[in-house]
Amino acid sequence: MVQTLDRPVVTEEERRPEALPPEPPPPHPHYTLGSVAVIGVLVGVVGVVLAIGSLWITAGRNSVDDDLVSQKVDSLLAETQLVTGLEAGTSIIPELTPVAQLQIAPSTEVNTAYAPNMPPPSGRNAQAIIEVNFEVVEGVVTIDPETGTEYETWGYKIDGDSNVVAGTPGPVIRGRVGDVFRFTLTNPVGNTHPHNVDFHAVTGQGGGAADTVVAPGETKTIEGRLLYPGFFMYHCAYGDVPLHISHGMYGGILVDPADPLPEVEHEFYMVQSEYYTDGTGPGLVGTDRQAITDENPSHVVFNGAVGALAGDNALKMAVGETARIYFVNAGLNLDSNFHPIGSHWDAVYQEAALINQPLRGSQTTLVPAGGGTVVELIGQVPQTVVLVDHALARTFDKGALGLIVIEGDANPEIFSAGLPEPEVGAEPEPAPAAGPTVSILPGSGDLQPMDSPDEFSANESAPDYSENVLRVKVGTTVTWTQDDTAMIHTVTSVDGIFDSGFMNPGDTWSYTFDEPGEFEYLCTPHPWMRAKVIVEA
Repeated sequence: MVQTLDRPVVTEEERRPEALPPEPPPPHPHYTLGSVAVIGVLVGVVGVVLAIGSLWITAGRNSVDDDLVSQKVDSLLAETQLVTGLEAGTSIIPELTPVAQLQIAPSTEVNTAYAPNMPPPSGRNAQAIIEVNFEVVEGVVTIDPETGTEYETWGYKIDGDSNVVAGTPGPVIRGRVGDVFRFTLTNPVGNTHPHNVDFHAVTGQGGGAADTVVAPGETKTIEGRLLYPGFFMYHCAYGDVPLHISHGMYGGILVDPADPLPEVEHEFYMVQSEYYTDGTGPGLVGTDRQAITDENPSHVVFNGAVGALAGDNALKMAVGETARIYFVNAGLNLDSNFHPIGSHWDAVYQEAALINQPLRGSQTTLVPAGGGTVVELIGQVPQTVVLVDHALARTFDKGALGLIVIEGDANPEIFSAGLPEPEVGAEPEPAPAAGPTVSILPGSGDLQPMDSPDEFSANESAPDYSENVLRVKVGTTVTWTQDDTAMIHTVTSVDGIFDSGFMNPGDTWSYTFDEPGEFEYLCTPHPWMRAKVIVEA
């Protein structure tokens, strides 16, 4: 289904684009017999199988009826073929409007956006031609702002955008099932390497990779029909394919179903990926090609860099709202165990196959390398939801962490911290004696490396609480003030002795230390925030 508008000729490097035929997804009840009929078919098949099994057991006995049993088995097998053949010939591909009859999508329709944003739904109820023009980006970018690590990334940007330095991840593309996807790729003269694109949403040689190879200074165009609804990966498939992907050449393309998903308040675009560098310190680092082969990344990140979805870049929503995340695992090598700490996936469209019924109430969804998912999360209570790959060394040691800040009123019916408020008329507890105050500092929720995931460091380079080590006497009441206006925090002892619960900006919380000892504490949504109170007799 790929029409080549300009055949490439490249001799600079041997190309070997991916050319694996796509696997069609299973039929969807919208287009087949309906869920009730499917259940009926399955029950029928099970019954037939059981009947066949019992008859074979009977046939194994010494019986004068062996011939009759064999005839009955043959008859049941024939019936089984009829039952399972009911779905033969069905397809989830829509009836296609001939290309000659299609119009270009309206000029007001937006088909591309940069992460973490999504283009809005088209609102169209008819197939059209969508036109997308990309440029290849090659340049040095900071992939870990905390350590100052820089790396030469290759990626994609919308053609003509002059302010884009990092093309990783590439822009997200949005179309509608049945659309003709007219794609043009330009590799500017100043670049060094040939590149191309393999679209997992496109049916044709290499997903278009064979016909989008562009050396520096070249432009190529293809047309491909978007046959299957879903959220798909795209990536460079030129030459040393693992090397090109690990340099950042990937992104996502959404093909909306003819009957689109219900509207939600927020739609976000996320890509998990890996870097394989020969260092993690400040300055420009190179590629460790052996680490690619060994599947041992130096960094595992969301949206192209450590901290890309933290601090000022954290996603935001309100209590009562729903966020839908379109997620691609670009790999190169690792599966993703996508989990929202402090919440759940209210809906999961497995493998991003959008015309299938979603799972409901999932904790962690598995996304293979080269695959995708679409998940929905409801803001139930105010908090900072931490998005992670739950192979947690990738989160706390290598960077796969993002934040969703949910703002709004608390709901004690769902979550509360501490004891209930005293009843009206009850004797109030005396106010604690004045003691030292510890401030939760502005910016403390920004992603930082941890000296060790399970240990406190007295020499943190960037303290998150104003007193990294506080010394007090037994009986002292310490008060914490929440002075970070950007997000919610907690004061939680690692041994479970005290817990402030979620503190909104401006909140205060106090605790009286009645026993001597050392009390380490942290912020549960931001576990790199650690400090200690030493209580002396």
